[in-house]
Amino acid sequence: VITSGGVTYHDQPWHKECFVCVGCKTQLSGQRFISKDEYPYCVDCFSQLYAKKCAACKKPITALGSAKFISFEERQWHRECFNCAKCAVSLVGQGFLTQQSDVFCHQCGSAP
Repeated sequence: VITSGGVTYHDQPWHKECFVCVGCKTQLSGQRFISKDEYPYCVDCFSQLYAKKCAACKKPITALGSAKFISFEERQWHRECFNCAKCAVSLVGQGFLTQQSDVFCHQCGSAP
C-alpha cells in the first residue's frame, strides 16, 4: 500500500523507493530519467548503454535539455565538437570536407 510519496509511471503507482533505474538501481524519484522500451533509466545508464557517441570527444550525445548535435553519414558530434581537425574552426553551418574519419574546413581540406 502506498500511503504517501508515491510515483506514477505509465499510469501505475510505485513506492518512490521502488521506482529505480533498470541499470544501476538508483532511485529515480525527483530526478530526470529516460524511458526505453518501457523501462526507466537514469541519464548516466541510458547514456552509456544507448546514446550515440561524439566522433570527436567520444562522450555520449544525449537529447536532454536543448542539446543540439551534428550528424553526417554514420557519425555524430556535439555542436561544440564539430570543428576542423587542423585549425579547429567551428564547422557548424559551414561547408566541410572529409578525409577518412576527420572533417576539415574548405581551406584546410583543400591545402596540398
